[in-house]
Amino acid sequence: MNIKYRRLKGTRDIMLEEIERWHWCEARWTEVLARYGYGEIRTPVIEPTDLFLRSVGEGTDIVDKEMYTFETKGGESLTLRPEMTASVVRAYLENGLIRQPGTIKFYYMAPMFRHDRPQAGRYRQFHQVGLEAIGSGSPVLDAEVIQTAMALFEAVDARGLMVKVNSIGCPECKPAYVKDLRVFLQENIESVPVNMRSRIDVNPLRMYDAKDEGVQELLAGFKPITDSICDACREHYEIVLATLRELDVPHEEDPTLVRGLDYYCRTTFEITATAGRKQSSLCGGGRYDYLVEQCGGPATPAIGFSIGIERTLLHLNDDPVDPQRSRQSQVDIYVACKGLDAQRYGFVSADILRGYCRVEVDTSDRSLKAQAKSANLRRARFLLTVGEDEIRNDNLQMKNLDTGEQKPVARSQLLAAVREVLEG
Repeated sequence: MNIKYRRLKGTRDIMLEEIERWHWCEARWTEVLARYGYGEIRTPVIEPTDLFLRSVGEGTDIVDKEMYTFETKGGESLTLRPEMTASVVRAYLENGLIRQPGTIKFYYMAPMFRHDRPQAGRYRQFHQVGLEAIGSGSPVLDAEVIQTAMALFEAVDARGLMVKVNSIGCPECKPAYVKDLRVFLQENIESVPVNMRSRIDVNPLRMYDAKDEGVQELLAGFKPITDSICDACREHYEIVLATLRELDVPHEEDPTLVRGLDYYCRTTFEITATAGRKQSSLCGGGRYDYLVEQCGGPATPAIGFSIGIERTLLHLNDDPVDPQRSRQSQVDIYVACKGLDAQRYGFVSADILRGYCRVEVDTSDRSLKAQAKSANLRRARFLLTVGEDEIRNDNLQMKNLDTGEQKPVARSQLLAAVREVLEG
């Protein structure tokens, strides 16, 4: 078959049995997030480009290489959102939520877009479930947010996970560390790949995100950032760790964990799968106490995370999609029709039943034998057959596909006959 159009590289079609896995996870995640006090937010897929330049930061791979940015006919620069936190902060400010007392808690399940190299669990259109808690700077909230992330994984029976946590300081202490790191990297410039050297001037912390083994070996010889954080950040971090221990959240400290976005401060964390998969990071997040202010609002502390849905589903289940196992394709009753008049009669009959069970009327005009085969493939409980005789007698031939028993049933008695069998 010559297919004229194909999906774009790095995108996927999600359907049949696979979409049911998504629905199953989404339903459980919604329940967990409601228990923790989060309400859903849905923001536009496109945003002003400057929103991400200001929040994510120049020198990051997202801004420099991965954003889908285009110019409108009116000359406005727009971007398909590469992440959700900036969009939530924009919505928080634009809708006047800064006037709301206490902590505002949002969650989302939505697609993001990055021009990344496609591979297993990594796509150019990908989906995340995540949350943002805006308005509290408490380290106890940090621990609760991390616990919430783990609760989302537990809800879908994801196992073998570990939380990696770190503190990257604040504007009072981080600049001195960044300055020392820049000097260290410049002194060892020959060990830094040419295509990464621009990061040294823009934001040397980005070097910790580099996949290059030589760079990581070089950084291993430099002091960890936790040695340079101020007393206030250290106290904050120690309370986070202590609370995680009290909550029995499995975690380990990782002084190289800085995350890939400029807006993070103090607590950063990742949740990784320990089953040895190439794509082991399933969740990432952290505190961003200065992003609301950078976007034009008052100083407002906040924290959040995002979970990669595709990566999580890959971690949960590697079984191939089987269309015949899909509940979407399963029906209770399949109506086989011989001719257009039979199809019309079948639709009226189906309308009687659809308030009670799942019904499919075959309009393919194939042979009744072929339609009966489809009923078996769809795992129907009953096959209803309609032809000229059935229309004339105002009945349908009803076959119980579990027992093989077949008998004519008057249309006026059809619902009662079906319920009698289905309800035992």
